[in-house]
Amino acid sequence: MDRVADLNLIWKNTLSDIEIDLGKNTTKINFANSRLSELKDGVAKITLATAIAKETVDKRYYTIIQKALERQTKDKVSLLFEVAPAIPSVSPGPLFDTPETKTSPTATTPAVFQNDHYPRTRLNPRYTFANLIVGASNNFAHAAAVTISKNPGKEYNPFFIYGGVGVGKTHMMQAVGNELFHLHPEFQILYITAENFMNDLVASLQDKSMPVFKRKYRDVDVLLVDDIQFISKKEAMQDEFFHTFNSLFMAEKQIILTSDRPPEEIQVEDRLLSRLMGGLATDIQPPDLEMRMAIITKKLALKNEQWDGEVVEFLAARYENNIREVEGAMFKVLAQAQAQSQPVTLDLVKRVLNLNVSQGKTAPLLMASPQKVLAATSKILGIKQADILSEKRDAEFVLPRQIIMYLLRKECQIKFEEIARLLKRKDHTTIIHGVEKIEDEFANNLRLRQQILLIKKEVWG
Repeated sequence: MDRVADLNLIWKNTLSDIEIDLGKNTTKINFANSRLSELKDGVAKITLATAIAKETVDKRYYTIIQKALERQTKDKVSLLFEVAPAIPSVSPGPLFDTPETKTSPTATTPAVFQNDHYPRTRLNPRYTFANLIVGASNNFAHAAAVTISKNPGKEYNPFFIYGGVGVGKTHMMQAVGNELFHLHPEFQILYITAENFMNDLVASLQDKSMPVFKRKYRDVDVLLVDDIQFISKKEAMQDEFFHTFNSLFMAEKQIILTSDRPPEEIQVEDRLLSRLMGGLATDIQPPDLEMRMAIITKKLALKNEQWDGEVVEFLAARYENNIREVEGAMFKVLAQAQAQSQPVTLDLVKRVLNLNVSQGKTAPLLMASPQKVLAATSKILGIKQADILSEKRDAEFVLPRQIIMYLLRKECQIKFEEIARLLKRKDHTTIIHGVEKIEDEFANNLRLRQQILLIKKEVWG
């Protein structure tokens, strides 16, 4: 494969990935006649058809494009946009190959692209069994997950995992997906949130493209759905998910679901509830102190870091219920230590996390009102407060909204339900997703980290 064909393949797969986030119409409009013209020394040069397209893409979709390209190249990249009057068209590829379009990898196809489902599966390659700490709180769920990865669609179908926020449900579910990805590269695997499913359904009804929707969700071998409790009280969504479920189940395709509550507590119609409870439902409990310490040690090892045992235990003891909070605190300390070129000590941990030692818990920054956080975010990012609080789903409004969710939860320690009310969201699962999104990107996205630090400085000085 020559260099141009190589770049075209990367860009085609990248656009397919972007399409999952932005939708088919938005992707088609903004990336028409675009191409990846150069990829060298960690810089991706992207050529767009018009100056308007260049300005829009750079302003609104920089991070989405960057992450999609990094998933393709397996390396960090920065983006450079340019305009050309006439560019060969590279349209977004379909979410799944149809019999008419599917091609077989050839001997000249780079190994990294052969059977590379990541752009379409949306799996996080870091969520594997190898990176999962197993203890008393999740050992039963882990055993079931391993069994499913060896015999998908045959036992424990559906597999329903439930538990509180940040206990590792998504990691467990995606570990099965990643294991099957490696064992069966021919499998079509799709990870989504229930909110993604609903948004796709609404868009398909509006565009009158339901056949495409059904093909996307029913022509898969493994369907992984996060936060299925989001389906509560949504009749049209429940009806379509019921038929999707039946189609996959009858074809012995594996279905894995996660929820913040057991299936019987989700408000769905009886016929769907019977399906949700028809396989294996198991919970994951919050990790104990030893498991939290093991998680911190494992995460540090992945970054070639090692902290003193006293520091690890001190940090683990401060976060009792949420694995993600433990990880978030660890990455926050690590980022500060690297920025200041100093070793991680107990004093640094206390200072960075603003720990009130006399109370033995994190001291929330309650003096900052939600309105002050909103105002600071609006000022630093240059987005109107009304747009942040609106229903607009453009990337330029979604990111500021998620940053506010993150700050209200992590710094002010406001409950998810209350944040949803403050930001005029209908369901607190949207808040959970927003906080998780920022947490996932905070350690590795320098641009995002700088924005958050500037907002915090504006609010708290």
